[in-house]
Amino acid sequence: MAWRGVGGTHARAQLIDHVVRISKEAYAGTTHENDFIIYHDALSQWWERGAQEYMKSLGFEHRQLRCVGNTNAGTRYHWGLVGDSPEICRALDSHGFADLAACMRLNCALSTGYPVGDPRRFNMGTPSEVWRCMARCWSIAPTSARVMEDIEALPDVLDKIIEADGCVVKDLFLRTGRRARRLDNTEGKRNARPSQRKATIGKGTAPRHPDCDAAHAALKSKWLEPPPPPPPPPLQR
Repeated sequence: MAWRGVGGTHARAQLIDHVVRISKEAYAGTTHENDFIIYHDALSQWWERGAQEYMKSLGFEHRQLRCVGNTNAGTRYHWGLVGDSPEICRALDSHGFADLAACMRLNCALSTGYPVGDPRRFNMGTPSEVWRCMARCWSIAPTSARVMEDIEALPDVLDKIIEADGCVVKDLFLRTGRRARRLDNTEGKRNARPSQRKATIGKGTAPRHPDCDAAHAALKSKWLEPPPPPPPPPLQR
């Protein structure tokens, strides 16, 4: 699809407009209001020529983290980024999306106690129901605490990747693409052990949506009810 001009309605232009607008709001009134740098991972739609021309029209062509100079010259990654993996894309890929999925499953399970058609129900039976479930759960998962925890772990992750010369890091998420090759050029394992996955998967209790409070209370009351007394023994004649 052809890119539309500045202020156009192309979906990718809307993505860039959103990132630039939110970044400007975040840095407004700070010492880096006019020179902050935007980071986006190696999403192909972001780094394609049309997208980068649009970034240039906004004055942000060189205000984004990217390979510069002769880095990766002669490859598709020149003036762009190489791919990353979940431990690099903090706050979402590392465990934010896993938290969201866990939240969706929890609230779908809890809301089964509501009658069919109840607007408080969470369903994933059709694409539209999945979208509505996801949008509602997105308001509570991942939590702010989980986002902060994930982002604050980035320096340690970068140190480990640098120590491994950019190759596989055994105690982080194991890759299945080009970076899955070890320093000795052998393939890395595809399936991480639980101890290797613990930094990239959801942990703790998934948040409960307020619409499921009544269902949770009803379910909890059933758990707390004493069991019914046993039936009386049959009469002996």
